[in-house]
Amino acid sequence: MRVKSTWHKSQVKTIDDIAGALAFNSWRITKNQLEDLINEAFVIEKAQVFDVIREYMCYLIQCVDRLTFDVLDTKQRQELIIALAKQSADYYHENKQERIGPGDHWQEFIQTYNARSQDYSDYEFKDGEPNYLFMRYFAEKVQKSMTDADEKWIVQQICEIQAPKAFKALNKSVQQLVSVESIVSTKEKIKRKENKVPRSKRKSTRQDTPLKNTSSSDHIT
Repeated sequence: MRVKSTWHKSQVKTIDDIAGALAFNSWRITKNQLEDLINEAFVIEKAQVFDVIREYMCYLIQCVDRLTFDVLDTKQRQELIIALAKQSADYYHENKQERIGPGDHWQEFIQTYNARSQDYSDYEFKDGEPNYLFMRYFAEKVQKSMTDADEKWIVQQICEIQAPKAFKALNKSVQQLVSVESIVSTKEKIKRKENKVPRSKRKSTRQDTPLKNTSSSDHIT
């Protein structure tokens, strides 16, 4: 599924538009992070991959929640996070079903997300970024998904390199996606479209001098 991840600032977007783009970008960031870990020689078994993915997605959603605190009003932010969690669960379910097999993967993701949301509320952002304890909690959850051989090294790798890198990519995406002319509900956007006058029926605002054909014929040659 292709989703446009940036758009012109003059556009009007809905919460669902933004959530969809952020879910896509979060999934892409997570895949890049997995490649980083593998390139650093960390071993992630097939059965562990989606446990790690789930923790990454939950971490990124929590970061979005903090980043939009001063940008969106409370209602908009709540709607955004709920929509983002659901669409992230869709990506998780579709990919895990394809690679691992059938199961209620969507609900699995949502249950983990709800548990993590409660825990992350105990940790803070500092100067617009997740503080050490915020990232440490994330790292410890990833640690539980790793092999015994790697688990003692993964916390340092996540806290010092992976978590800050993932946040930086996400932060750039959030700033681009919420910097639009207006953010409205899907219902309001539909209403605006219904009330919009087609270009062909709009009254001209041009002040050009009327064209006069002085030719002896009825058409311009």
